[in-house]
Amino acid sequence: MITSVEVKTKRSSPRARLSVVALLTLVLPAMGLAAENTCPAHLFVIERSKNLNIVAYDANIGPDGALNPSEPVVAYWLLNGDKNRREELTAIERDRAYGVEVTPGDAPGTFKMVFKAQRKRHFTIREHNGCPVVMIPIHGRNAILRKLYVKSKETLVLPKVDYIEFFGEDADTGEPLHQKFKPGK
Repeated sequence: MITSVEVKTKRSSPRARLSVVALLTLVLPAMGLAAENTCPAHLFVIERSKNLNIVAYDANIGPDGALNPSEPVVAYWLLNGDKNRREELTAIERDRAYGVEVTPGDAPGTFKMVFKAQRKRHFTIREHNGCPVVMIPIHGRNAILRKLYVKSKETLVLPKVDYIEFFGEDADTGEPLHQKFKPGK
């Protein structure tokens, strides 16, 4: 990873060095070389056993750079997992299955989040290393949630959830974490 560049020539002036630095700040991100300060595209996603459609949950950042307090999280479908095939959740999906309820958190700049379909597990939205993240305990450790996987069986009325897997990383060490949860147990 390139962290700093110093350019010296026989005739390099402070203005020339400043021009090079300005140019590099534009070029390096375009080349993917300055990705350490970028945030993930999504807070987290839900993958399902049913098909390849993914539910993406994104931070809704306002003009001031902070989470929009009236709607901090936006959820939508990525059809077949394709980022270019986006579709909004239906009213039923928002109210019953994949919708979330977000309220102000206990600490400034944080929010509490629960899934409308499963209100027992609480999530916290906060900033971590300059990026909004969803925090949950995974095996008792403070983790950044990256993905949920839902294994379900189709029934006549509604799908029956067999289990949910939580995938994340330890907020302090970055170590990958995983936990399987069986609803009703």
